[in-house]
Amino acid sequence: MTETKGKKALSLCILRVLEQRAGKEKPLSTRQIIEYLASDFGMIAERKAVGRNLLLLQEMGFPLSTYQENGKGYYLKPNAEEGVHLHEPAALDAFLRAPRSPHSDRVLMRLQDKVQIYVSDAERGSQPDAVFETLDLLKSAIADGVQIRFFYTVVKPDGTKAAQRETPFTVSPYALFLADGFYYVLASISGYGRLLHYRCDLMTQVETTDLPVREKESLIECKDGLDVAAYVNRAIYHTDVKETHTVLCAEHLAGDLLDAFGDAVTMHPEGETIRAEIDAPWEAVRRFVVTNLRHTTLLLPVWRRAQIREELLSALSTYPQG
Repeated sequence: MTETKGKKALSLCILRVLEQRAGKEKPLSTRQIIEYLASDFGMIAERKAVGRNLLLLQEMGFPLSTYQENGKGYYLKPNAEEGVHLHEPAALDAFLRAPRSPHSDRVLMRLQDKVQIYVSDAERGSQPDAVFETLDLLKSAIADGVQIRFFYTVVKPDGTKAAQRETPFTVSPYALFLADGFYYVLASISGYGRLLHYRCDLMTQVETTDLPVREKESLIECKDGLDVAAYVNRAIYHTDVKETHTVLCAEHLAGDLLDAFGDAVTMHPEGETIRAEIDAPWEAVRRFVVTNLRHTTLLLPVWRRAQIREELLSALSTYPQG
C-alpha cells in the first residue's frame, strides 16, 4: 500500500474512525484502522503512517488507550475532548484543516475560545508559525471590541517583503477566517463603508488601541448582520454559489480531496481511480483540477468541462511549441 498524500487529513480521519468504530469493548488493531480508512474515506495508508499519526494524536492531548496499555488495540477513552491542550497552536491548526465531525466541531469550539475562526469549505495550505501570535492578539481585540494598528507588507518581485506604506493601518476587526490557505482578519477602515480583509501573515507590529470598533451595522454589507461565509465566497473565491461537480482522479489524490473539500466531497473508488462528487464553489474545484491536471479529469458539468478545455487551448497558444 502507498501512503496517502493527505497528511493533514489522515490524523483526523483516524480520530473519526476511533470515534465511530472503536470502544473499550472493541479496540481496533492497526490493520482494522487501515481497513476503515479505506472503506470510510477512500484513504490508502500504510502501517507506519497510521502509527505515526496515532502518536501525533497522543501528542495533541487525545487520551488514547493503546495496544501497549491494554494488549488489544486502540480506542478513545471517555471524555476524550477534555484532554486536548486548549491553547496548543498545532492542535488548532490541525483541526482547522481537518475533515469535520461532531467530535472535531466540539473540540474546535473549545480551541477557539470566545472568538471563532470561520473555516472555508475550500481551505487548504500551510501556515507559518509566527501567524499564531498575530491570531491571538486579533482574537483579543475582537473579543474586547477595540481597533488594531499594524503595518501591512507586500511581496516585491525579488521575493522580499516591504511595508505597503510608511504609516500604519488602523482598522476595526470583526472576524477571523481561514481560506485559500491563509488566515485573514475581516475589518473596516475609517472613512470607507465596506468590509475589507487583510492576510494575517503579512501584518507586522500589530497592536491593540483604546478606540472602540465601528458598529458593523453601519457598513453596506452588514445591514442584516455580518455574514462571514458570504463575504469569503464573494471576495476570496469570487462566487457565493455552490455547484455540483464530478471529477475522476487518481487514487493517491484521496487525501488531497479531503484536505480541499472535507464533507463537501463524496468519493467512489473505481479500480485505481476515484470518482468524486464535489458540492463546492466553482473556483475551488477549478483550482483543484488545474493544480492536479495530470491526474484529474473534470467530467461534469459539461459546460465547465468545456471552460477548462478553452483555458488549456488558450494556454497552448500562449506557449507554442519550439
